[in-house]
Amino acid sequence: MAFHADHIGSLLRPPDLLTARRRRAAGEISAGELRAIEDEAIKEAVAGQEASGIGVITDGEFRRQDFRTGFVAAVDGIEMSSWEMPWHGSAGARKLTAHGFAVTGRLKQRERVAGGEYSYLTSLTSAPVKVTLIAPGFLEDKFWRDGVTDKVYSSREELAADVAAITRAEIEALIAEGVSYIQLDNPGYGSYLGPGAGSREAFDRMAETDAAAVAGVTKPDGVVLALHICRGNQSSMWMSEGAYDPIAEKLFSTVDVDRFLLEYDDERSGGFEPLRYVPAAKSVVLGLVTSKSPVLEPAGSLRRRIDEAAAYIDLGRLALSPQCGFASVAEGGNQLTEAEQFAKLRLVADVARSTWN
Repeated sequence: MAFHADHIGSLLRPPDLLTARRRRAAGEISAGELRAIEDEAIKEAVAGQEASGIGVITDGEFRRQDFRTGFVAAVDGIEMSSWEMPWHGSAGARKLTAHGFAVTGRLKQRERVAGGEYSYLTSLTSAPVKVTLIAPGFLEDKFWRDGVTDKVYSSREELAADVAAITRAEIEALIAEGVSYIQLDNPGYGSYLGPGAGSREAFDRMAETDAAAVAGVTKPDGVVLALHICRGNQSSMWMSEGAYDPIAEKLFSTVDVDRFLLEYDDERSGGFEPLRYVPAAKSVVLGLVTSKSPVLEPAGSLRRRIDEAAAYIDLGRLALSPQCGFASVAEGGNQLTEAEQFAKLRLVADVARSTWN
């Protein structure tokens, strides 16, 4: 799968879908009624992606509340809590209500993590499709609570083994269904970049957990596994900053995926020098187009940045995308319209076509 116009996965939820999900939570409509509204919204989202010329299609993550909830809904032993978390944007820092999860019991999978997402999507398009999953390294790191999780798991490593095994089984099930592009999303790596970076031990465990989820997976020809290294994405705000240098060599050599999706939409991501550590058989998707603003980047500027990256990795192993999804959290989508979102995808497709075709 050599397409050069990619995107991360999530799309802005239409207002009707957000309303329907609230009504379902309140018990005002049935699961079947919500599913029908999701289906219609996904159909329109696929049409918008196809019209943009982007190289891969997703369902916009329209069946999820946020990037984590597929795993949470499928697995027992996890409880939610809420608090105010600082986020950063062009207007400064502010706090938003965050929903966190903690492992409070032994994990037991009840249903598929992404079951039922692929078949409907492929009924709508003949283009390559992508299914996204939360990375197990993030789950191990962020779902552990001292004094709680350690009552049911003897160590973080024991929890890591369980979440990696569940994720690997889901990857294998998706491949068996015919999915050709599976992406792990991990916003946790940003904690090991820049000021106040976390411990090396914790980073190593995160990378090794993600690596365990893809280790030994049998991939038919044409199947792509990918890892998106996220820096936080909600309401056009972000959480982390810092160049990839502290983690690049270890991460790129440890997690055996085919494609790394990296955020490079502004100066907080540092330079392209860490790309020299990407193994020869792997590719990099440059997230040069911001999903956090409706302003379209000049095509010439994007091409110059691609050329700068090509000083460290062959141009043929590069691709282009927005730096993150447009709505990693359903009710916290970025501050642009649906039309502006698809204009961003069209820009990605146009620049990719002029660069690689």
